[in-house]
Amino acid sequence: RAAMTDSALGDGDGVLGGRRVDEEFVNCGMLRCPRCFSRILSLKGRLTRRSGRDALLSIPKTATGAAPSGEQADACDWSQTTHDWWWLVEDVNDLDNVALSLTLKSPQGDCRLALCSDCRCGPLGYQLDGEGQLWFASDLLRQQDAAFANDAEDFKMPDGMDMASLQAMIESGQATVAYKTVFEETRLGMMLQDAADGLGVEVAAFTEYEGEVGPAERSGKVKLGDKVVRVNGKSTIGCGFAEVLEMIIGAQRPVTLHWERQGIRPQEKARVAHTDWKPYPTEPLP
Repeated sequence: RAAMTDSALGDGDGVLGGRRVDEEFVNCGMLRCPRCFSRILSLKGRLTRRSGRDALLSIPKTATGAAPSGEQADACDWSQTTHDWWWLVEDVNDLDNVALSLTLKSPQGDCRLALCSDCRCGPLGYQLDGEGQLWFASDLLRQQDAAFANDAEDFKMPDGMDMASLQAMIESGQATVAYKTVFEETRLGMMLQDAADGLGVEVAAFTEYEGEVGPAERSGKVKLGDKVVRVNGKSTIGCGFAEVLEMIIGAQRPVTLHWERQGIRPQEKARVAHTDWKPYPTEPLP
């Protein structure tokens, strides 16, 4: 519990490496970029002490000393720094503002490095390939009291962009919408299929059961063509629709689904009647 007794965060500039947490060891402030003060995480992230290999942050360098990009990503040298305290973030959608690199082959395995999306300061942490959770070195971030939150300033539109421009980008497919839903029900009332672009699993249609529409459609969030990217934090990368459907059916309730939407797809399909899912046989039929 020593981590809970760090100096107070009343100063408007916060504390570099601050580790104030609640009784569940969850961050009780805002974590900001140490360079530009951009807000990265608010009231989320579990403080964890790590040791050995788990305490290392890998930092890539090219021959010129710059961070790698493009074809340089697989041909760079690495250095490593040790950090005892880390913030564990369960899902990228919990973050306020962060950029993730391309997948790099680091000494810790294939991973994506976490950077400030505004000034590209970093790496501040990483996400191992195929895992939903992210790790941020606490001493690389500035923790500020949540009382100083200013959403209007922290999340203002970039210069030269308004809401109409952003909506146009989303509809044209130039921007991706990410969101999550939580369901208590067993039947969610949707039919899945392998995505038309060959990447992931998407909603093909909504279903109805005994004349009632399902929770997915009733939520008002899920649209045809939306892709399921995580089920209770587990990534669906590399899974076909049958495997994702079994993940959803077998998941503990409440089940949290993370989604992505690329562009706006016409909602032309009518509902179809519910049919019980029959898993593929695991052994060849006689």
